[in-house]
Amino acid sequence: MKDEADLLQWLPSIAFFGGLEVPTLQRIIAMLGVHHVVPEQEVCRQGEAGRALYLVRSGEVLVWREDEHGRRVKLVRLGPGEFFGEMALIDIQKRSASVTATRPALLYSLGTRDLLTLYNDDVPGYVMVIQNLARELSRRLRVTNARLHQLAADDEDEATLIRPAVSRRPR
Repeated sequence: MKDEADLLQWLPSIAFFGGLEVPTLQRIIAMLGVHHVVPEQEVCRQGEAGRALYLVRSGEVLVWREDEHGRRVKLVRLGPGEFFGEMALIDIQKRSASVTATRPALLYSLGTRDLLTLYNDDVPGYVMVIQNLARELSRRLRVTNARLHQLAADDEDEATLIRPAVSRRPR
């Protein structure tokens, strides 16, 4: 069961929903799926089709990837107010990581079909959500770039710093 009053207060504090008008927030709240997960429960798996973004309302989840040797590489722990799976809303690629609950958690989900419904019902709200998504992806890319820079600076093999240019064949 969703507490609409609580969600109307909480959602604007999350970057993904910042700046949205109350009617748009109400539409989104009506669309949200509710998920109660227990520790060690898998929310999504690397390599599977992704169809939703998840918001952490309470508890904690661990985002991890499996390396080429089958070992779990922990990427980040996410708690209340954070979200994951946003790439599923903008591309059709497989999930890039797995997510498992580390504590009992309450998650809300927003799926690709929900986003399409928002587009059909509320174009200005949809545009704001997409702008917020782009901002968050940009922020996460900046963090990743800083981490890659640090790794590259620690690596003495300068060849790892340069990737070949993308070749484009004339049509």
